[in-house]
Amino acid sequence: MKQAKWIWYNGDYEIYHHLLLSCRRQEKGVDYPCQWHISRPEASVSFKKDFTAEKDGIINVRTHSKGMVRFNGSLLPVNSDIYVEKGEHDIRVELYDIEKFPSLYINSDILITDETWLAECFDRHLVPVGCDPKYLLPDDDPSVFPFMYEIINPVSAESTDGGILYDFGKETFGPVTIKNSYNDEAFLIYGESLEEALDPENAIIRDRVGKTDCSVLPARAFRYIFVKADKPEMIHINAKYEYLPLEDKAHFSCDNGIVSEIWDLCAYTFHLNSREFFLDGIKRDRWVWSGDAYQSFMISQYLYNDPSVTKRTITALFGKPPYKTHINTINDYSAYLIISVLDYYKVTGDMEYINFIFPKVKELFEFIVSRLSENGYVIPRHGDWIFIDWGELDKNGPHCFEQILLWKLYLSMTELSTIYGDSTDYTLEAELLKSNIINDFWDEEKGAFIDSFTSGKRFVSRQTNILAVMYDFITGEMKERVIENGILNPELPLIKTPYFKLYELITLCKIGRIKDAQDYIESYWGGMINNGATTVWEEFDPSKNGAEHYAMYGSAFGKSLCHAWGSGPILILCRFCAGVYSTSAGMQTFNIEPDPGKYSSFSADIPVRDGKVSIKYTNPSISIITDVSGGTFIHENEKIKIDPGVEYNFKI
Repeated sequence: MKQAKWIWYNGDYEIYHHLLLSCRRQEKGVDYPCQWHISRPEASVSFKKDFTAEKDGIINVRTHSKGMVRFNGSLLPVNSDIYVEKGEHDIRVELYDIEKFPSLYINSDILITDETWLAECFDRHLVPVGCDPKYLLPDDDPSVFPFMYEIINPVSAESTDGGILYDFGKETFGPVTIKNSYNDEAFLIYGESLEEALDPENAIIRDRVGKTDCSVLPARAFRYIFVKADKPEMIHINAKYEYLPLEDKAHFSCDNGIVSEIWDLCAYTFHLNSREFFLDGIKRDRWVWSGDAYQSFMISQYLYNDPSVTKRTITALFGKPPYKTHINTINDYSAYLIISVLDYYKVTGDMEYINFIFPKVKELFEFIVSRLSENGYVIPRHGDWIFIDWGELDKNGPHCFEQILLWKLYLSMTELSTIYGDSTDYTLEAELLKSNIINDFWDEEKGAFIDSFTSGKRFVSRQTNILAVMYDFITGEMKERVIENGILNPELPLIKTPYFKLYELITLCKIGRIKDAQDYIESYWGGMINNGATTVWEEFDPSKNGAEHYAMYGSAFGKSLCHAWGSGPILILCRFCAGVYSTSAGMQTFNIEPDPGKYSSFSADIPVRDGKVSIKYTNPSISIITDVSGGTFIHENEKIKIDPGVEYNFKI
């Protein structure tokens, strides 16, 4: 028997929870509105189903909204029983909800709500409904996100500075309960670091609790909580860890112990930021940024092999057209979002989702190209932010990085259009753009791409040249010169954020320098661990000391100490060291191309579809066994088909 589910207008669930999330940011005691347009769900929706009842019976139309039922032309109330005779019937449930979003549930042996229903927002355009397997019971409420909770207690409490400092042992996230038997005001200062918790003036997050014996405070990020009151010893706190029950399906360990610590650090960081959507960080913004999410999608493919958060995040970021500004106001982030849709399809083969999202993809793409310059370049228009990365870049005039990203976007749109069944081809636009980029941005003397041809500085950044190699924009001699002069050149400014460092590591692996990537993972991420990190920081500069590490954006504690984009080593170890990657939609076929690099031994489990590939390497022998079909082992020029259930042993 089919399972009844709560249904809604497709996309409204994600848009509603994105709306809530985007309005929760607080900083230094004030509410901090989101800095870009946020879509809202439809206020009024009609749900439709034609069905045949095989016998007489009763259905109950359940909803948390207001509205009515049109049953065979009769008007009936919601949340009441409806008698149904055997035969053919037409049911429409018309609902409105100006605070949340309309949703509907029917469960009977005659009729259920599921994916077969259609809905319209009274625009005379019926579309398949949305639903989620987390909402299957009649008392479920899709407006409440189904987090799980685990009670956590501080590992220590210390009297200091007229209050009590609680240490929970590591970074965490969740609501705090404060019990005040003294029944007087109390102030809570949250800190990702000890220094932040003890600095009420500069700490990012703080709460004031009035005269009450017990309060449950909003979910926050913290490791430390400093409670200040007249009699702090009369106050007791505990907390709940708020999380999604996502399972780690990828595992990696090797002969270097710090790598296992780094893996655990990255995985825990990623779990904390995997919530309604993939967040950037859990303390400051708690917003959904497309560039951060682009990397999270890559990491999630391996760590969880669960597309649910990825799909929710993409849907939330697209929102509802028309588009009047770039995603997160950032030119590059609009492009990354469209490219993410293609990557999602290649991993999942989810054609149903492509059919849903492609019209929005097309509209966002048309918005992007409508803002190009007369010669077809990405340029900043009013309200645009050319981000690329935090670092030294020449952003005068058209930036080479943005044009290479546009070239990649043209190719991605061509591929997506073909998948969707749209005949539009952007190959000629891509070829013309590539020719113009090489003509305007290639510096023959420097042997690399410059950021800007209008400033006269002829500045070479690693970011631009990394993208050219990572996206296979160039080949042959030009590629070799870019590697030497634009990526490996020690005179170029270093990349300091884990965000773009991931792209650099991907590129190093692609050009056969995985040992350099492994060295950097150990020094950069290992350096954070040596500085006491329990989660990955937004940025790390090893030349800094103590509380200097926590400053960013002009604020003493502005830096996020738990940032999703810092979990990139998971991708590097799974994709390049274990060497498992998709070669067809839904990973129906995949390659296994391991590269141990500097490791003398390693062991990895990499999820593929509903199974996994297990790889064990002890120099010079490697064994591979998988429980899914479609795998091919690649070493140098050799390709060997890997059948499921058979252990293969090779020398590499």
